[in-house]
Amino acid sequence: MRQHRGEEGVSEVIGVMLLVGVTVLAVAIVAVVLLSGPQPDEIPRATIIAGNKSGSLVLAHEGGDPLREGEYRIYVDTGSGLMDGTRNFTEPEGGVWSIGGNITYKNKETLKRVVVTTVSGGSETILAEPGFAGGGEETRFSPDPVEPGVTTVGPETPGSGSDGDASPIQIVSPDEGQNLIFFSNSTTTMKADVTSLDVDRVDFILYPFDRSRTNHKEVLMRAVPGESGSYVWSGISTSGDSGLAKLQNGDKVVMIAVAYKGEQVIGVVARVATVSK
Repeated sequence: MRQHRGEEGVSEVIGVMLLVGVTVLAVAIVAVVLLSGPQPDEIPRATIIAGNKSGSLVLAHEGGDPLREGEYRIYVDTGSGLMDGTRNFTEPEGGVWSIGGNITYKNKETLKRVVVTTVSGGSETILAEPGFAGGGEETRFSPDPVEPGVTTVGPETPGSGSDGDASPIQIVSPDEGQNLIFFSNSTTTMKADVTSLDVDRVDFILYPFDRSRTNHKEVLMRAVPGESGSYVWSGISTSGDSGLAKLQNGDKVVMIAVAYKGEQVIGVVARVATVSK
């Protein structure tokens, strides 16, 4: 076969071009396969906090994406581990849990932990695990992903004379600035609300702020009966040999409420009030 001058490198150039073409074709096929598949759903983001309102756990949507029914689940731990408790919460208004919306836990058992998840594209992602922060009659929880607990009494606890996280128990009757009223039968009532689902016992102590005029004794009520987060000590009397005997109109008294979880003191609140008779 006759060979022409200058044609020695033609086969090498054609080979390189074919190789490049095959590579580009393979990349294009892979790209088409990947891009033609369904894209993953965007995971909703929302800030969920919790609180205690009238003895019931409330979850509040504080910001982020709206959550529609079926897009979220709520797991609760009553002491036996996490389980799906979504159906035990009230449904959000209009079926959409959006900013400012609240849902309430319908059961009354003590919860150790609450976890809110989002369901998207067949997968489930933790959205929030509110932790208890304490304080107030309608207490809020922290949105931080920590295990819910309680505010422990210590040098940082209000009611003990310092600035810090509020106690999980508050005296609500008489309220701040109100007098302790003794009725015509010489009896009065104290009431405290707890802001932690972990509280299982409340004690009350009441005594004159000034030195007792009789026997220097305080008046104590252990294990005050409670219902739906409220603890009421009624029928407190000034009669007999109690430390409240001979209290006069305008005298000062010290009111103390102590909250327990088992044998652990987890909250104390104290207030000085004026007697009104």
